[in-house]
Amino acid sequence: MPSRAGQGNLPHELTSFVGRRAEVQAAKRELGRARLLTLTGTGGVGKTRLAVRVASALRRAFPDGVWLVGLDQIRDETLVPQTVAAVFGLHERHGRPPAALLADHLAARQALLVLDNCEHVVAAVAKLAELLLRAGPGLRILATSREALEIGGERLQAVPPLATPDPEQASPGELALSESVALFVDRARSVLPGFSLTGDNAAAVGQICRRLDGVPLAIELVAARLRVLSPDQINDRLRDRFALLTRGNRAAAARHQTLRDCIGWSFDLGTRSEQRLWARVSVFAGGFEMDAVEAVCDGPDEVEDGLPDLIAALVTKSVVIAEEHGAVVRYRLLDSVRTYGLERLREAGEEPRVRRRHRDWYERLALAAEADWIGPRQVEWLDRLDRAYPEIRAALGFSLGTPDEIEPAFRIGAALHAYWLIAGLASEGRRWLGQALATPGPPTVDRLKATYTATILAGVQGDLPAAGTMARQARRLAGELGDPRSAAIAALAAGAVAVHSGDPVEAEVLDRAALDVFRAHNDVYWTVMTLAGLAMTKGFRGDPAGAAEAYEDLLSITRERGEIRLQSLALWGLGVGLWARGEPDEAARRLTGSLRLRSRMRDTFGAALCLDALAWIAGHRGQAHRAATLLGVVDGLSRTMGAPAGSYPDLRAYHDDCVQRCRAALGEQAFHQAFVRAAGMDLQKAVGYALSEDAARPRRAAAATPEVTRREWQICELVAEGLSNKEIAARLVISQRTAESHVQNVLNKLGFANRSLIAAWVAQRGGP
Repeated sequence: MPSRAGQGNLPHELTSFVGRRAEVQAAKRELGRARLLTLTGTGGVGKTRLAVRVASALRRAFPDGVWLVGLDQIRDETLVPQTVAAVFGLHERHGRPPAALLADHLAARQALLVLDNCEHVVAAVAKLAELLLRAGPGLRILATSREALEIGGERLQAVPPLATPDPEQASPGELALSESVALFVDRARSVLPGFSLTGDNAAAVGQICRRLDGVPLAIELVAARLRVLSPDQINDRLRDRFALLTRGNRAAAARHQTLRDCIGWSFDLGTRSEQRLWARVSVFAGGFEMDAVEAVCDGPDEVEDGLPDLIAALVTKSVVIAEEHGAVVRYRLLDSVRTYGLERLREAGEEPRVRRRHRDWYERLALAAEADWIGPRQVEWLDRLDRAYPEIRAALGFSLGTPDEIEPAFRIGAALHAYWLIAGLASEGRRWLGQALATPGPPTVDRLKATYTATILAGVQGDLPAAGTMARQARRLAGELGDPRSAAIAALAAGAVAVHSGDPVEAEVLDRAALDVFRAHNDVYWTVMTLAGLAMTKGFRGDPAGAAEAYEDLLSITRERGEIRLQSLALWGLGVGLWARGEPDEAARRLTGSLRLRSRMRDTFGAALCLDALAWIAGHRGQAHRAATLLGVVDGLSRTMGAPAGSYPDLRAYHDDCVQRCRAALGEQAFHQAFVRAAGMDLQKAVGYALSEDAARPRRAAAATPEVTRREWQICELVAEGLSNKEIAARLVISQRTAESHVQNVLNKLGFANRSLIAAWVAQRGGP
């Protein structure tokens, strides 16, 4: 989403930040002088924590936000621009590359971009950073990397280990002044709340910190062992473990060896089951959840019998990090810890088996999302796929890199059809599917579905030659498979190409043929996909009645199942049709219902379409300032996507007429001011504005309104979806008179004059 003052995505720090005062101040000074600062240092030295602390301290200096992008979960350099763009909610459309979208988005913004863990994709990061800094004079970049980006204007700041105590310092008071000792004590108290430096343990703690060279991650791993070992016991074991190090070179690479040896020491202290689980969870590329652990990490040694307890033990020992994401607890490993675990997994000869289980689990997840997509859990599945996406990438990579295992890649790719469109990942989807489809193999239904998905993604991006090639391949595959359902999928692919190529007549013939087959097979998923295409095709053909009929069919099926995305499309199509027929009030009701659903799905492009149409209605009603504001919002959102919302040829005239109407009513200067001021709104704020007749009124009303009952909230949600009283009655299986009574009671209780204010109130409130 477009940023606004105070926005950003910096995480809450889960543990206290110890020391580093001089480094924080130095980094702040450097970012005041230079536009690119790279914090360099070995793994585990604390570059990420320092960067987050510096960024937090500079929030007020960047009115367009401070944004953190973690690059540790990707290994493919081509994914760097897309990963950064996703943090800003930028969705690629019409083949516009993510780097160009980012450059446009950041061109006029004052923001700080934190690029974390750059070393494994440093060339791609350097290229992107140079592009963004040239495009946006108000942008600053703070990077963390084990090596420099090596581009013009870069300043480097080495991040040293924490200061260790002087061997002559023996008293607890003297030792406590050392940053490394302070960190040890702080982390020790997280496992032993009463821990403190005393005359009995101070010497051992000082020696531990010196042996660990002040490396923060090593200190945290060791301090976590205080639950079962005393400082003296830890010091004795470290002395034995590190004895070989003292015989060799303790120069630059020694701190890296210190961390590695400390991780190995921690690994060796674990039970056999803890060691096996540590190694196995190392196959996860990013964050993971307990159900994934249970599916991926079990084995013949019965690790699975105590997986929750074993994960808890690894969390306690600072090997695994647990984080809450809403109602979900997720786990992750730091890169150094993951790398060590993978080495142990390979030594045990388990990596192929565990990676295959990992791939199989995320294949099942993708297929489950597809099977349940036309239902009430769509937003939940979208969130789950967002969280799991780094692992899905890893699963696809495994399939593509393993001989004779290409079919799972087809299944995963086809199952992600809707997700890739919603998430704005058409280019990446095409890349994965292209690699898979280039692999020779027999005709299968999974290959056909993957080919269909590749056709749709290419068409959305405006790459008609590629879409046409894919559609022809789909038809050839369907011919070889020889069944009606395969032929219908191929026809749907060809229909999509036809409509993008300006031949809606041919597209309608193909869509009709496909629809008959899918309905005969009672295939709800493909039926609604086809109805969506057919409705839009009829609109392009200049058949508003036929389009309305198809949209009504689509709305009926999706509403009955609680689906959101295609329901919102149907409401938008019906709203535009009502507007064209001269029924602006009914059109607004449908469009606001669509807008609310689009915002729940984070569908920026679809929301912009709704906002554009609502601007036409506002202009028609003489609300020129409101219309100009909505047009400005649409322009801002469109620029984040690289595609104008008014890009449909048959709708462009309405948009242009609204612009001219507003300019005439307001004058050029007032129109420009309203338009430009609104262009910086993010999606949430824009939706809240659009769903209210008076943008301030719902906020005042909401602050003073009484609490509603669960049934009343249910009524409010259905009103906000754009349902009529008759439709509410059908959804809740009550009489229409009862539905009317409920709606009127809600209006009276909330003190609202009309249904659109209920919709605005629901959008702002978010939940009962």
